[in-house]
Amino acid sequence: MISFRRAIREIDKQMVVLLFLIVVIATVMARRNPFFLTLYNFEVMAQGFLFEALMALGMTLVIVSGGIDLSVGGVFPFAAILMALLLRNGINHFLAMPVVIAASAVVGLINNEMRRILNIPPMIVTMATLLTLRGLNLAITDGRVISRLPSAFVELSSTRILGLPIPMAVYLVAALLILILSKKQRALLHVYFVGGNPTSAALSGVKTERVYRMVYTLSSCLAGVAGILATMVYNSASSNFGQGIELRVITAVAIGGASLTKGGIGSIEGTILGSIFLAMIYNAFVMSGVSTYYQDVFTGVMLVIAVLLRSQLFRQESH
Repeated sequence: MISFRRAIREIDKQMVVLLFLIVVIATVMARRNPFFLTLYNFEVMAQGFLFEALMALGMTLVIVSGGIDLSVGGVFPFAAILMALLLRNGINHFLAMPVVIAASAVVGLINNEMRRILNIPPMIVTMATLLTLRGLNLAITDGRVISRLPSAFVELSSTRILGLPIPMAVYLVAALLILILSKKQRALLHVYFVGGNPTSAALSGVKTERVYRMVYTLSSCLAGVAGILATMVYNSASSNFGQGIELRVITAVAIGGASLTKGGIGSIEGTILGSIFLAMIYNAFVMSGVSTYYQDVFTGVMLVIAVLLRSQLFRQESH
């Protein structure tokens, strides 16, 4: 009986609520539109929120570590623009991809070094990086769309691996890999320790700065990968790519159970569910004929609800 009660207490109530809502939305939408639960619509649904979902994996680790990374909203179009420029200059896409990911990683390293050296809160540092990249993206492109990319690269978006489009396959591999490592790999387990109590973590021998450097670099790398995939899917790149995407990414992580006010709380599986939930909601908006302008309204409301719910659950667990 005691072990059963302990198991009940250890269940993440926010994830249970989220699963329930996903089932309710699927049931209601299936009754209103039989097309909603078709395989084709699932693919459309996934493609519509794929970039945010991929970036949310890295954002989860940043938030669990006690930080936040707003700069992904600038890294995403920056990576797309850089990829497009390299391709337009005759660089093979298999050579251009690692260059873009490396450049994205540098942004993450800069974020961490600014946070460490200047002792400025991560939100301020990454916001400054976001604004800097937005200006840089506009300066590079002069506000224009870079298009007419090599067909060999664009055709990759329609190539399938085990029946899945390459962008979706990339997400699934990344999600599965990070999920497994977050449960078994010591460096990722240390993220929770550092987020929960960085002082205790340091006294226990955990190299906290190494952990921070890893999570910010990984977050930028995944934003870079998302930018590459966006260039592939849209056959273009623009400074307007992903307007407000950083907030949708953070919302997916918060809905999945991560705490924006206290480190050490959150999970990759919760973020995956949060991404699925938002993807379903946005798809339901489109299928119901609701204006897409209301998506941002919904995102803002859900962010507040998620923060309040997590705070309430944390208070209950503390008593």
